[in-house]
Amino acid sequence: MKKYRLGVIGAGNMGMAIARGMVAAGTPAAEVLLFNRTPEKRADRAAEGFSVTDDYVSLYQQSETVLLAVKPQTFPEVLGHLAEVAKANQPLVVSIAAGVSFAKIEAALGANCPIVRVMPNTPLMLGEGATELVKNAAATDEQLARVRALFDSMGVTVVFTAEDKLNDVIPFAGSAPAYIYTFADAMARSAENYGVAYDDALKLFCQTLIGAAKMMLKGDHTPDELVRAVCSPGGTTLEAMQVLRERDLAGILDQANRNCIRRAYELGK
Repeated sequence: MKKYRLGVIGAGNMGMAIARGMVAAGTPAAEVLLFNRTPEKRADRAAEGFSVTDDYVSLYQQSETVLLAVKPQTFPEVLGHLAEVAKANQPLVVSIAAGVSFAKIEAALGANCPIVRVMPNTPLMLGEGATELVKNAAATDEQLARVRALFDSMGVTVVFTAEDKLNDVIPFAGSAPAYIYTFADAMARSAENYGVAYDDALKLFCQTLIGAAKMMLKGDHTPDELVRAVCSPGGTTLEAMQVLRERDLAGILDQANRNCIRRAYELGK
């Protein structure tokens, strides 16, 4: 029997959010083993009650589930070391790296290694994540359900059967917070041109984002119907929407999404 329920290789912001989510779901912190190279960070994590290590190969050997939360550029190094012990160990591997395919992980850890690829976004750190999941052939439906339940506790999830969909959906969840932050900053800076304080405008805009999102999630009306409900004939919003249409906001976003998806496939090569 493995000593730890979860081992986290890469205990940064996202790795820690998932580790804390596991604890919030009922796993004792001591049964979560965290790898970090920095002694100070290991001490901080240990102070929270987590188990810590500076040896991720040992972590892989001792954990029921291993979360790979390192950057895609670090994967070759990590997988190279794990490959040395992979044949004798078959934990469930959960990867949150964009563009790192099943084929790359299986080449190091074996085709019989159960893997669930997960694409969370940063609001997960507040328990408001939007996460996509897909399993490889070696992972069971029960293992997928277990991973999904963890991420359901930190937001909403969608499961795909085709691995490529994790690349195709990146702009609409994984990268989308950056779009929204950019839009919010632009709106607040625009408000300053008309004598409205940046912080006041940002507060109002953020609350409007929350309310608008809830109205769309209700599902009573399509986004287009909700737009029309705001646009009174001859009114102020209609004037603003005309500019967005003339500047082809939809086309700009589609090109941004296209570039985002292309890069995800490039990372997987």
